[in-house]
Amino acid sequence: MKHKLASFTEFVNQLYPHEADYLLNINQFVKPVNISILKIIHHNCHHPENAQAFDEKIDKRTYSYLKNWIVETLEKADVDKFYEWLLETEKLVMLDAISADGEREIISKFKLITPSHYYFLRFYELTQHFRDYLLIRVRNIFYKPTNTYLELHEQAYIKGVATNKKLNRATEEIIRQHETPLLQQSAFSDFLHQTFSDTGLDGYSRYRAAVRLTFHYYNFREFANLRSLYDALDEEFKQNTFYSKRLLSNYYSNRAMMHSKLNELNKAEHYGFLSIRQKNSDYLFYLANLCGVLLRNKKYEKALKIMSSSIPDLKNTNSFYNKIGFVSFYIKTLVYNNKAKNAVSYGSTFLDAYKKEIFDTRWHLFFSAFFQALLNAEKYAKIISNCNRYNLLTKENKFIESSVYTPILFWYFEVAMFIEGRQNRENLLQTIRESSLKLLSNNYKTGKLFEILDQLKDCLPAETEEIRSFILKYKDPKLTS
Repeated sequence: MKHKLASFTEFVNQLYPHEADYLLNINQFVKPVNISILKIIHHNCHHPENAQAFDEKIDKRTYSYLKNWIVETLEKADVDKFYEWLLETEKLVMLDAISADGEREIISKFKLITPSHYYFLRFYELTQHFRDYLLIRVRNIFYKPTNTYLELHEQAYIKGVATNKKLNRATEEIIRQHETPLLQQSAFSDFLHQTFSDTGLDGYSRYRAAVRLTFHYYNFREFANLRSLYDALDEEFKQNTFYSKRLLSNYYSNRAMMHSKLNELNKAEHYGFLSIRQKNSDYLFYLANLCGVLLRNKKYEKALKIMSSSIPDLKNTNSFYNKIGFVSFYIKTLVYNNKAKNAVSYGSTFLDAYKKEIFDTRWHLFFSAFFQALLNAEKYAKIISNCNRYNLLTKENKFIESSVYTPILFWYFEVAMFIEGRQNRENLLQTIRESSLKLLSNNYKTGKLFEILDQLKDCLPAETEEIRSFILKYKDPKLTS
């Protein structure tokens, strides 16, 4: 039987922890009952495994009031909602269709939209259009405060525009760093950090800098700096500087990836599930990240359940980057659930349909998953033929020097050659040892090599153990075999 507060409970259970933090921080309730309920909401958002029940004896009108207050408060803080208003209002101004109430609403925001507001730059541009609209109509009463606002914040606007132009240049360099084997520290890293830290800048520019810093720190595996960045973002999201459900989803997904790289898998899983609570254009990307965490945490059935239920979402994305990421992790999930034949069939069909898109974007991720499926399905000859047909080993070797790639395709190829009788045992061990030596100075890559060995151990238990011992002895010569 549905309890009296089922609807309210369902509503608050969809709130994000940072939303609950913000609501608790800014409330000005006088009635103790409202504060008490809000504290329960806050507790449940942060501790869903130990949720407290709401008191059914309290008048339902109190719960109704609180629900309305939460909706209105979050909508007022939501930068995406504000952007929707910006676009609609700018359209009305440009079409000479703004109403008297619309004009007054623009004027009323002059005290609210300061240079630190998330969409200050776009609001400033709207105000420029509005000033032109008023000037030609000799509307001096509204023209004066409008002109005053623009003059007061002109330098902040100029600074923001210049910052975004530099952010664009930084983005191009960071993406090149991600794609090239010759990684060098970015000349923009200090600029990005300064931009994010400048609380006088608009939130949009600051968050753009945070996203690019994230990319930069992943390129160079600077996880200590990444943690500091996300600890700072954590505090920002308790305010309303960057607030929207879309931005929170992005933050939670990035935080999940960070904890995964740091091998903090329970935290990574927590943030991963938060990231997929709301569906948006990056849902498949966030879901693939969560799936990777669940697989590393050996929660194979849970991973298969959420991935299988999201197959229909594949049809709704135009991003092949996200699509290939999802498919790659779905293939791996099938393998870990002892469905290697299904994984091979799915991967083969996808490769036939989207060969060009795979090689244009995420070929290494896709073939890493596909070869794992082929190995588990004992399709060794197909691993060899794919490597030769698409020249995969040459492609992979070009990127081994970067901090992103490991020789997983090469190792699968060597193992397939050995099982097929086209490679002897000593040559297999020697080539894999030699390929690992270049990477052992990098702790992250060493961890990835151990993950590959775990994937190979079922078909070559003795050989993988010998390679593992070699790596451990190289990392610490004091270790014995």
